[in-house]
Amino acid sequence: MGAMVGKDLRVALTQRLLIGLGVVIPVNFLLLFMLFAINGGQAPTAVVMLDRGPLAQEFLGSMERSRSFQITQMDEAQAQREIAAGQIVAIVIIPTDFDSRLAAGLPVELPVTVNNLQTDFTNDIRRAVPMTVTDFYAGAYPGQISVRAKEIDVHAQDTGYIPYLAVSVAVLGLLLAGTVQGAMSSAKEHESSTVIELVLSPASRSAVIVGKVLAALLINAVSGLVVLILVVALVGSLPEHPLEVLGVALLLMTAFAGLGVVLGNLVRRGQAAIPLSLASALPLFFISGPFGPVNWLGPVEAVIAYFSPAYYGIGALQHAFHGYQTSQTGLSADLLVLAAVAVVAVALGAKTLRPRGF
Repeated sequence: MGAMVGKDLRVALTQRLLIGLGVVIPVNFLLLFMLFAINGGQAPTAVVMLDRGPLAQEFLGSMERSRSFQITQMDEAQAQREIAAGQIVAIVIIPTDFDSRLAAGLPVELPVTVNNLQTDFTNDIRRAVPMTVTDFYAGAYPGQISVRAKEIDVHAQDTGYIPYLAVSVAVLGLLLAGTVQGAMSSAKEHESSTVIELVLSPASRSAVIVGKVLAALLINAVSGLVVLILVVALVGSLPEHPLEVLGVALLLMTAFAGLGVVLGNLVRRGQAAIPLSLASALPLFFISGPFGPVNWLGPVEAVIAYFSPAYYGIGALQHAFHGYQTSQTGLSADLLVLAAVAVVAVALGAKTLRPRGF
């Protein structure tokens, strides 16, 4: 095992690009997701305040508290120019007689202009404006709203979309680094025909595979640590259980490196190992619930996710970072499945470690 680890480490130092691959791809994914998701839940909205009375100000406060609008106050002419240019999604006009009509018990009509080019933002506006009206009335006229929702949070604090997604992207980084390094390591043994010497040596095939997995684990510890640090630095996601983060990361890298070794033994060529590693890692990532608990999507998606080791990795790492459970199997089961994947991968790696014709 020790000889295998030393040999693979020396070879890996001549291929530093592969080490960087496990950092560059997940960081690019994280930056892209951040670009599309920042303020994605808040529709850019212009508010035209033609009445600045206390009730009008209270209504504006209700809009700001709804967390559905990215509000900018402007005059009506500027708002029309902005919506025509596609800079904003909606215009909400507070009419000049807003306070006086409410004081007289008369109905008030709020003109809401919606740029209905994009359905998600359009529906956000259509849902958020009535909710804002209800919230406003509940605060301004507490006796007139008999039914109010009382929110009971399951978790102690909210988790933003980007912090949640960043943890999933960290799993992608560990998945890519492990599979690519493991696949290339074993594929090179076949390309250089050193696999014959390994098979004929006194060492057991299991010892050889464990050595290769340990070497991949040490190599990937660099890229994995960089990805985890970037998650904390870019997103501010400080882990609730730091030691659990390290333990889960080691288990993930071990399991994924073992799968990579099996893949490399099957394809036997480095040129095929890298694209196949990417082609297998990305689908595994996207079917494993990186954007939210996969069972929220539907029963079919949940069943498919059970066959992906990344599903259990995301569940375990989300618990380590944020302290909640996103998988249906539970933390203990997630860790057991990842450990089982690592053991099975070593066994399959030993079985597939043979030259052509053996």
